[in-house]
Amino acid sequence: MNTQTRHFFDPAKLPAVYHPGETLYEKLQEMGMEVKEFATKISIPEEVIVSVIKGQGSITPKMAETFEMITKIPAYMWLRHQKSYDDFIARKKTSL
Repeated sequence: MNTQTRHFFDPAKLPAVYHPGETLYEKLQEMGMEVKEFATKISIPEEVIVSVIKGQGSITPKMAETFEMITKIPAYMWLRHQKSYDDFIARKKTSL
């Protein structure tokens, strides 16, 4: 087979997938809402929200439901974003 026509899967060349915490942070900025206010409104400790925003914590189904109430972004979108990120990280780790 001609090397010019080969196509190999290279995870390093995949587009970056960002943690959903970045989306949450951007949405809160867009809404003019502080993290503390958001955490209070959804009854989740501020430290948990900060962890998600920093990309250290994951969005659970229950969190996604509460995020939807304030951000109006459907819970399934938060969960899909989290799964995409988790899958991206897993692929990246297996390619090392």
